[in-house]
Amino acid sequence: MKNRTCNAREFLLESPWMQSLGAAVQERVIAEAYDILHREGDIVARQGEPVCSWIGVAEGLLKVVGGVSTSRPVIYSSVPVGSWMGEGSVIKNEPRLYDVIAIGGTRTIHVPRATFRWLLESSFEFNHFVISHLNERLGQFMSMVETTRIDDPMVRLARALVGLFNPVLYPKTSAVLTVSQQELGDLAGITRQRTNAALQVLKRLGMIEIRRGAIVVLDLPALKALSRSSSLLDAPSAY
Repeated sequence: MKNRTCNAREFLLESPWMQSLGAAVQERVIAEAYDILHREGDIVARQGEPVCSWIGVAEGLLKVVGGVSTSRPVIYSSVPVGSWMGEGSVIKNEPRLYDVIAIGGTRTIHVPRATFRWLLESSFEFNHFVISHLNERLGQFMSMVETTRIDDPMVRLARALVGLFNPVLYPKTSAVLTVSQQELGDLAGITRQRTNAALQVLKRLGMIEIRRGAIVVLDLPALKALSRSSSLLDAPSAY
């Protein structure tokens, strides 16, 4: 169900790209945007359908998935609170190439495609933001390709965790990540068994805390250092 709420207004005004716009432009965006509430597992945007809006996450978490109809779907990324996604698909005006699914209760903010295109045509500041976003997105996918060549599951998992703290793509990421071990393993491209083993080692090293339905990142610098290494020499028997 589409809504226009005070919370949607607040979320938009807190978004970095919105703060660079003039007051009149901001009011037009607020007037044309809408929010939608989703339950866990709801498809927010479906693969193959026309792209109607640019999507922000006001509450909850989204996952971007390919091949949902197959026996081996692939999770491309998670999209946490405060983040925006799908700008490439809006610009290209082609059917969406992936499914966007709610993880838990989620509220999304939608900027209609026509509004997004108007911003591109009229705002230098918005163009700068979108170009920066697309550049970071390219770097994210290049990192994913590089990760597929790494054998060490510990490093792969560290890279998956660190990737959720990109300050441009995910400016409001909390230390508490509401993501399951299965979903985290899918992001890292490793089995659930190896994910669990790697998480236990990271926990013993003081980098994370494991909670039911969540991972708490305690030492992001250490995870970043690990993500740049080729193996964890201190824990050769972890697997």
